[in-house]
Amino acid sequence: MGSGSTRPNNADDKMFAAIERGDQGDFKDRNPPKNTDKKLIKEKQKRTQKEQEKTEKLRALRLAAEQERAAK
Repeated sequence: MGSGSTRPNNADDKMFAAIERGDQGDFKDRNPPKNTDKKLIKEKQKRTQKEQEKTEKLRALRLAAEQERAAK
């Protein structure tokens, strides 16, 4: 066995090695770069928070309706 120095160790080398082997499928990097777009992250957090609030309100309405139904 060799020292492993000829083995591709980054996404570009792996992609080129796959092309040379004839693998024409989609190339997927094991460790894609992390998204550091702070604005996008904050927007997603706000969106999920709104969705959670909406589900909590709907849950409260449903519980109130069940209690009202049980009281009758």
